[in-house]
Amino acid sequence: MRRSSARSTATATTRRRLLAAFGTGVVGALAGCSANQPLSSDVESTSTPGSTETPVPSPDRGAFATNGTPVPVEERDQLGEWGLPSTICEAEIIEDIGIRAIVDPAYAESWAGVDIDRKYRMGFEVGDGLTDDSHVIGVTSADGARARAYPLSVVWWHEVVNDRFDGPLLVTYCPICQSGMVAERRVAGVETTFGVSGQLWQPPRIYTETAKVDGRVFGASATEGEAEARNSGNLVLYDEATRSYWSQLLARAICGEREGDRLEIVPSTVATWGAWCEEHPATDVLLPPPHSNEL
Repeated sequence: MRRSSARSTATATTRRRLLAAFGTGVVGALAGCSANQPLSSDVESTSTPGSTETPVPSPDRGAFATNGTPVPVEERDQLGEWGLPSTICEAEIIEDIGIRAIVDPAYAESWAGVDIDRKYRMGFEVGDGLTDDSHVIGVTSADGARARAYPLSVVWWHEVVNDRFDGPLLVTYCPICQSGMVAERRVAGVETTFGVSGQLWQPPRIYTETAKVDGRVFGASATEGEAEARNSGNLVLYDEATRSYWSQLLARAICGEREGDRLEIVPSTVATWGAWCEEHPATDVLLPPPHSNEL
């Protein structure tokens, strides 16, 4: 478990280049492999001529015994070791990665008449900003009376939004994997703040596919809307309460005190801003920094 933090001069521009590399299957320094390489969890056993066959841990090991009964947390194998890099739990939080989570978010009825930084309005990554054709992650209150939208052109840059909407809310997006995840912002039942660790980790493929089927993660593109979530070098979150590492694709802690815990998923929708407003005319929408604060 990490007790201290490493500092880095890495910039957002450098990280964005890494994003592009991972997106095309190029080996990345932080994740350690491309999405197309075989994962240890995809292979049942390993052996060499003349040697005894060594079984590879199955994807369910560490959560359940072979008879299906739960295994105590202190006896679990670390899931982090099954993904890439397998040394993720030894990596330190990089404080100056240049991608800063949003805290104390600000909202308005629209971006009309609001001074918005150019990078959130245009660029090949995010389209033309908040127009009717822009794509948002939408969330409604449990009673359906309120609605809120998070433009993908903003979440693309900041990756994490710490909000309060029907309780503590966490909105995340990983540009490399085109994966979104919205959950309650609680760890062990206690509200906390999540940040960007600066690390990338590729889960075992079977876990990613299960997360998709279970609805814990969804695919989205800032320019195309709904898309296929990719199994690649993925955003690793950390929570300020325990400094545990969380896989964004799995909505699950992979290292630290809360290893094995899952976040409680909150229903969300990927839609165009125009369609979202038509269905929820009283919605408000996230304003990017400097209107919102950064961690």
